[in-house]
Order: sequence, then structure tokens, then C-alpha cells
Amino acid sequence: MLDTILGANPDIKRAQSRCARALFRLGISANVATTLAALAGIASGIAFAREHVTWAIASLAISAACDALDGTIARECAAASPLGGVLDLSADRVVEACVIVGIAWRDPALYFPALILVATWYVNITIFLAVGAALEGPSAKLIEYPPGILERTEAIIFFMVLGLLETTAITRPLGPILCYAMAALEVATGAQRLLFGMRMLSQQ
Repeated sequence: MLDTILGANPDIKRAQSRCARALFRLGISANVATTLAALAGIASGIAFAREHVTWAIASLAISAACDALDGTIARECAAASPLGGVLDLSADRVVEACVIVGIAWRDPALYFPALILVATWYVNITIFLAVGAALEGPSAKLIEYPPGILERTEAIIFFMVLGLLETTAITRPLGPILCYAMAALEVATGAQRLLFGMRMLSQQ
């Protein structure tokens, strides 16, 4: 939802375009930006696991920034490619897996809630890819998908909030509740996209 809202803001789009062009002039291609996003995300997961929350959040922010810019670099500074799309989707999943494992690493109370959440991610990404592939058409992106309740920005915010909740004994019990709430929103998002896909495919 936030990705769609922010992406429609002309000021944000201009700033994103300027940053992308500046990085490209420095020799950072879209695939390099995707790789940096993955490496920063992995570093964030390790930092969360080692309870270096400040470094973890900073690394996650860098990962998110690179992830937001790689597609813009590809579309505006070079030719977008299917390979770039595959790398981007794969890198996002690697980051999500590393960060949730890193946050839950030291807190057994999070093991089951995190497992439930990851299960909803598994189903949601399957719907995301299946609907996108079934509705395939000319697009600058590898997979086109309808806006949903949860998009990439919401996931980043969730990780940061969950990581902060884990820093004190007082707020730590809220972590499982947040995981279950996020899982419920993932289910709603998956259902939203599945219904959209069914409606569009029935019209073909």
C-alpha cells in the first residue's frame, strides 16, 4: 500500500530518479544495486542476531534504499532486463528470510509466531507470482501485480519495529502479537490479490 502511495508522489519520484542517475554515474548498475541490497539485508540479519540493533536497522535502511533504486536505475539509465527482475525478486526474499531469522534468533518465544508469519509469506508470494505470470503483458517490470494491503515498505517497517520491541524485556512480549498481526495482514493481502487475479482471468 505504501509503495503505491509513495510511488505516485511526483516529488518522491523525482528524488528517486535523481538518486538513481547519481548512482549510475558512479558506476553502480541496477544489478549491482540489487546485490548491495541483498548484502546489506544479510548484514542486518546478522546484526539483529548479535543484538546490534542500531547497526541492524541502519543496514536494513541501506538495503531498502538500494532495493527502491535498482529498478529506477534499470528503467531510466539502462535497459531493464528479465535477469534484473529475477535478481530483484530473489534478493528481496533472501533479505526477508535473513532478517526474520536474525530477529527471532535469540528469542524462543518468537519461533512459532515467526514460523506462522513465514508460512503466510510463502503462500502470499506464490499467489503474487502466479497471478502476475497469468496476467503477463508488456511491462517494465518482471511481474506486474495489483496494489495490496502489504507491500515492501510495510515489511521493512515491520522488521524495524519488531527488532526494536526485542530490545527490552518490557516490550518483548509484544513481538509475537505483532507477528500474528502481520500474518493476518499477509493472509488478507494474498486473498485480495487472488480475488483480483480470478476476476481478471474470468474476463479473458
